Amino acid sequence: MANPNTASNAEAPLTPTVRRSRWRSTFAAFEIKNYRWFFLALCGNFAAMNIQMFIRGWLVYEITASYEKLGWMTAAGGLVGLLAAPLGGVVADRVRQKKVVLQISGVANALITFWIAALIYRGELIFEHLLVSSILQGLVMNAMMPARQAFTKDIVGLNRLTNAIGLSTSGMNTARLLLPGLAGGLVAALGGGNGNIDPAQWVYLLMAGLYLWSAALMSFIDVSDKADADMPTGSMLVELRLGFRYVLDTPIIFMLLGCNFVMVFFSLTYFMLLPGFAKDVLAAGPDRLGLLISISGIGSLLGSLYIASFGNRRRARILLWGAGIMGISLLLFAVSTHFWISVVLLTVVGFGQATRMSLSNVLIQSYVDDEFRGRVMSIYMLEMALLSVSIYPISLLAEFYGPQWAVGLSAIGLIIMVAILFNVPRYRDLD
Repeated sequence: MANPNTASNAEAPLTPTVRRSRWRSTFAAFEIKNYRWFFLALCGNFAAMNIQMFIRGWLVYEITASYEKLGWMTAAGGLVGLLAAPLGGVVADRVRQKKVVLQISGVANALITFWIAALIYRGELIFEHLLVSSILQGLVMNAMMPARQAFTKDIVGLNRLTNAIGLSTSGMNTARLLLPGLAGGLVAALGGGNGNIDPAQWVYLLMAGLYLWSAALMSFIDVSDKADADMPTGSMLVELRLGFRYVLDTPIIFMLLGCNFVMVFFSLTYFMLLPGFAKDVLAAGPDRLGLLISISGIGSLLGSLYIASFGNRRRARILLWGAGIMGISLLLFAVSTHFWISVVLLTVVGFGQATRMSLSNVLIQSYVDDEFRGRVMSIYMLEMALLSVSIYPISLLAEFYGPQWAVGLSAIGLIIMVAILFNVPRYRDLD
């Protein structure tokens, strides 16, 4: 008979010490002072971005009542990203301090949002102004994102990268949980809707302040300048070509980028169409649209915290489970016409999306060589830009056949993609 004292740890109940250790591991990156400042700065940026997810889509649909125009808005930022994202990666690999790129981007975003607020105040805002702002902010984002993603590794190192990206994603999803609902409630309380867009000016002023807050906090991050020996020395076009050649010659990076592209294509559609979906299918006004986005952020927050505590094991398998959960719940969301059922389903979608987003980023950064990190992350961003353009036909599908068909077909595509990858050991078994 086995001695009870020799039972395996797997069968023993968790002691308070073990539970505290797991809790601390979830927030391990916060032990690094530079990451704490970085996280606070990101929270300002995340808050502004999540408010914009609500307000820009609401403005476009309120002004135009067109799914095609919503598609144009997404595609416009993507078109400029096709040019800006690769160059942003070269810049990230060449600058001595990546935080300077992030600070300049924050100030630029603040100026763009001030401009839109002024146009609303003067009663001059039209769809074309929002289109131009989408193009300008697409340029800024694609110049900034490769530097931000590469900067995370500079701050925390490779061992804590999964944890840091999970925590950063949790910050984004906390902002998504709180801010769109508050912004939607503010717009509704001030009489927004049914053609009245004046309350949106206050939302844009708030976003501008948040962008400036983020840029200011970056000043407190103290990371050593990149050494000359670590910086590319060729022309930007030469270095850009070398980055693409590196991806093509590195099978694991090429596979990760390619699979990520297809999964994001099928999982991005619902959010682009959400302002019109909420109004036409769920009979939701601006307050309920904001609430829909915010409450769905609960799932995203839980998913990102789960990834932060997960560690460096079986990451591709967990990514696929998250994407599969997202696909199934998104298909159910497409056929739902009840607001609160749709809220619950989007919460599950958020959990799967956060898992997929965090781990796709981590896997790419875990396998890329340092000298190409910025350029590879720029190609990762280039995929996002290309996707923003390529999903425009889906907005036409929604225009002619309704948003439920567009979202449902995308969900089916995601489910099929996940099923295929689960049967590809070379991808499924990546750690």
